[in-house]
Amino acid sequence: MTPRVFRSNRLRFLYLLISITGLILIGTEIYLNLKRTSLCQTEGCVIVHIFDKYNTLNYLGFLIFFYLFLVSLLDILNFHLGFFLKLRTYLLSLSVIVEGYLIGLQTWVLNTYCQYCLFVASLLFLAFFLDYFYSEKRLSSFFIKKENTSIYKISFLSFISVFLATYLVNLSLKPLNFKSPIIVYKKDCIHCEEVISYAKEKNIEVKLYEIKDVLPLAKIININSVPILLSKENGRIVIVNGKEEIKKWLDIKYGIKEEAEKDLEKVYKIVEKKEHKRKVQLFYPLESNKTVNNTEENGVCTIEKPCQ
Repeated sequence: MTPRVFRSNRLRFLYLLISITGLILIGTEIYLNLKRTSLCQTEGCVIVHIFDKYNTLNYLGFLIFFYLFLVSLLDILNFHLGFFLKLRTYLLSLSVIVEGYLIGLQTWVLNTYCQYCLFVASLLFLAFFLDYFYSEKRLSSFFIKKENTSIYKISFLSFISVFLATYLVNLSLKPLNFKSPIIVYKKDCIHCEEVISYAKEKNIEVKLYEIKDVLPLAKIININSVPILLSKENGRIVIVNGKEEIKKWLDIKYGIKEEAEKDLEKVYKIVEKKEHKRKVQLFYPLESNKTVNNTEENGVCTIEKPCQ
């Protein structure tokens, strides 16, 4: 076996190893998500998952690594894969550009990192650079003719551009502390004051965030009124909207009502059944995800209007 052939086979096996690693990692994460948990338990991962409500990125990532696996395996078996190798290059180039946005989002907007996301990104970048060094027809000391490198240069420059662009349109999200339930409030919201006073009366520790500090988050989860309660439960974010709903949730969670744990379990079971087909990353107590009006009866104040 000549050095050139040996080097080519080594890159092929590296490709296969990267694709298998990605498949196992993302497949495990998808399975754990269905069990309402995750490989990554840090606060950064929890916050990032809010922005991928339907777990779309994991499914797309799994499909990409599955394609890389098939092409790498067939390439090792010496199948002629001219078109499919080019398609692999295009997919990896597009993935690198998308990662520019995702890493920029974590860096400039969320101000926190998801370790799981960064590891998947590292695998994609490694595959991208291996693709640069690999050629179906010729490999000469890691050199590919100039005309074949344009897509790699464009993709890498696009990654840098998109990453920096997320800074220019930065709507910074204040880091959230999920050690205790979070109450999002507005200064002129009488319902918010009542919820905060209720928590104090019941000796329930809560973290307070003004809506202006987490407005990007509220818009992404499609809630346009306060008060909002956020709580980390079993690796997921529970979102409760409205004065009465929040008080009910606090009663159940902290055992203020009789058979509280049983009631809470019923709520989660119903919601899990309701949302199962959509495979959502975060779930809601009953009726809390409906659009509400700015009325006393609903116990909310619209974010963008004065509270009456």
